[in-house]
This record gives sequence, structure tokens and C-alpha cells, in this order.
Amino acid sequence: MYADYEYYQTEYGGKMSADDYKRFGRRAERRIDSITGGKLQFAFPTNGRDVEAVKDCVCELADILWQIDSYNAAAMESMGTVAQADGTVKGKVITSISSGSESIGYSASGTFDKTDVMRAAGDKEYREIKEYGIISFWLTGVPDVNGVNLLYAGAYPGKR
Repeated sequence: MYADYEYYQTEYGGKMSADDYKRFGRRAERRIDSITGGKLQFAFPTNGRDVEAVKDCVCELADILWQIDSYNAAAMESMGTVAQADGTVKGKVITSISSGSESIGYSASGTFDKTDVMRAAGDKEYREIKEYGIISFWLTGVPDVNGVNLLYAGAYPGKR
């Protein structure tokens, strides 16, 4: 992996479990490889600052992918109905959860405020834009070991 779990936890400050990071870290790497033309597989940077940029990119992207997956899982669990006092039934969305005496609050309106993660969970195009934004933020101006910018999309010099 471009960024191992130890780096994710200690340097980046991530909160995922090791198993989740392994899964979402791999997804993040595949997305990064897709955008960079796989340059990191054969020409990983050696400059310390550039190495950290790649690692932080993997960590942030893995976190976003994990959050989207977690949101989708929670949304699936919150699906169902709430019976109203007047006998009508409406769709439910969890709005709050407490642990003390195990209370769960529902909104029977079926609506919620949209955050970036919520929007990305339901809109593939928006998710891809967010992913590219993260990759672009971390990797713009970062060269590989041969000095070729990781986001350079042309033919790789010396490769056919």
C-alpha cells in the first residue's frame, strides 16, 4: 500500500479500523492509480514531502469512501416506517441516537440536511468530482521519481 495503517492512524489521525482501512485504502489507491495513469506503481516519488502528499491523499480519499459507505449502511438501517398517532404511516429517517437509555429519534418527513457525504452517497457524478478534488489537492505539482507530474495525462516519457 502507498500508505500503511500505521501511517493512517499515527500521522494522518484516522479513525477507521485496520480491516476497514485495508478495504477502503485499496479502493483509494485504485482511484488514484486511475487518475495518475498508474505512475505510482513504477515511479513512486522519493522526496519526503511528495511521499507524504501521496500518503495523505490515500488517507483522505479512504476516509471519504469509508464515510460514504458508512452513510449508505446507516441509511439502509434507518429505512422503514413510523406509525403516527392518527393512524397514518410515514417513512422514517434517524435524526438522533442516544446511548444512556437507548433512545433513537426519527423524522417522519423522510428528509434531512445534505452534507457532502450524503450528496456523494446518492450522486455518483458528485462523488467522482469530490474524489478528483481530493486527488487534485494533494497531487497537483507532485512529481514522480522521474520528475513527471503525477497528474500529467500525456504519454509517459520513455514508455510505450
